[in-house]
Amino acid sequence: AAFRIPDTIFNLLVAGALAPAFIPVFAGYLAKENEREAWRVASSFLNAMLIALIAFSAVMWVLAPVFVPLMVGEGYTAEQQRLMTELTRIMLLSPIFMGLSSLFTGILQSYRQFLSGATAPLVYNAVIILFAIFASPFLGIYALAWGVVAGAAMMWLVQIPELTFRRTRYTLSFDVAHAGVREIVRLAIPRSLGLIAVQVVLVVDTVLTSRMAPGSLNALVFAFQLVLLPLGVFSIAISAAIFPTLSRYASLGQEFRMRQALQQGIRWILFLTVPTAIVMIVLRRPIVHLLFQYGEFGPAQREAVAGAFLMYSLGLVGHALVQIISRAYYAMKDTQTPLALTLVSIGVNVMLAVTLAPSLGINGLALANAVATLVEAFLLFALLASRARLRLSGIGTSMLKVLSASLVMGIAMFLFIRATNVTVDLEQTKIGLLFQTLLAMGVGGVVYLAASRLFAIAELAELVAVTRARFRPPPAAEA
Repeated sequence: AAFRIPDTIFNLLVAGALAPAFIPVFAGYLAKENEREAWRVASSFLNAMLIALIAFSAVMWVLAPVFVPLMVGEGYTAEQQRLMTELTRIMLLSPIFMGLSSLFTGILQSYRQFLSGATAPLVYNAVIILFAIFASPFLGIYALAWGVVAGAAMMWLVQIPELTFRRTRYTLSFDVAHAGVREIVRLAIPRSLGLIAVQVVLVVDTVLTSRMAPGSLNALVFAFQLVLLPLGVFSIAISAAIFPTLSRYASLGQEFRMRQALQQGIRWILFLTVPTAIVMIVLRRPIVHLLFQYGEFGPAQREAVAGAFLMYSLGLVGHALVQIISRAYYAMKDTQTPLALTLVSIGVNVMLAVTLAPSLGINGLALANAVATLVEAFLLFALLASRARLRLSGIGTSMLKVLSASLVMGIAMFLFIRATNVTVDLEQTKIGLLFQTLLAMGVGGVVYLAASRLFAIAELAELVAVTRARFRPPPAAEA
């Protein structure tokens, strides 16, 4: 809960501008071989963003005692609210470093360099874990707050070497009147408004869980974090990798290439996320047990997280499709349509949450999120299909094949875990449960690949071809 304000500042001032606005503009200049002007825009925007982040963080440091109680909802004592205020004030340093890191990532991605950008989040989490392990004995819970700050700083620092290799042309320019900077701001405003609206869902969920059993909010957060893991590995990674290419094709007016790249990205995301959702649904209880059930985390908490995890898993494909389809709109410099559909999704989410929470508890909140996300993904795709002239038959056929193969995989995994009692004996040793869970995943993976081959899924053939090309020995040199 203490991270809510720093995270909000970052999302509004950085994430809202970077994804939909900065990359299309910066990549557009690069596509037209105007690198000098691209760096003038990037430098001006970076300097303005840095000043804005420092100013907002300073203001929120002063107002934290007022906003923290409003954002965390009811159910917390005065002492708990005081502690969250102190933690919030420490973590208000993190948006500054995360802003620099995100902008560096956007610049590198525009150059089609993805290594350090992909490494940065791993470094961020690793630093937080190290602080939690080694600094907690000295700093207590404050170690986690300082870990967030140190992790954010390392996210930025690890990208500097790779950016330096790109012959960085950063300057101290502050040309906020530049056409490129104005275009970034124009495109960022709708996205930022959408992110502001998303906070309504977070506040509603926080308020509703504060009226439930103790630990409900934590269970909901843990379940959503589990969903974010495959989302980050597959969907966000693919979407981030393809976004500069979509922006380049859009800036050059190459509609056919953009359409082909987008359709390929959608098919790959379906190929990876649909079976992942099935795995999460079938193995939800052993996964939660392995990851969370330690110390005071007992069977009741496990079942609460597993139930919410199930509901969130139903919306994984929706979350994944929103990531890539919205980027197609951003590449075409349209941030208003995604905003409008985000507002529709938020409305659906809030109405369902308020309706389902009394009877289903946190499961109702998770289900509301899943349904709302699927609605948003459908509307984004439906409007883009005619606009970009997507081949609906090809995507639809691919979806049916992937779904069929995933269901076959799910049935095989279910039969396997029933036979080995993975879902029944959760009180066995962790090593035994880990072995059975990994074996179940292995069985599912083999069945999915076999079913994909049976259904002639094109992505499997592409994967095999790429793998063979990568490991094929180089041709012998001629004498």
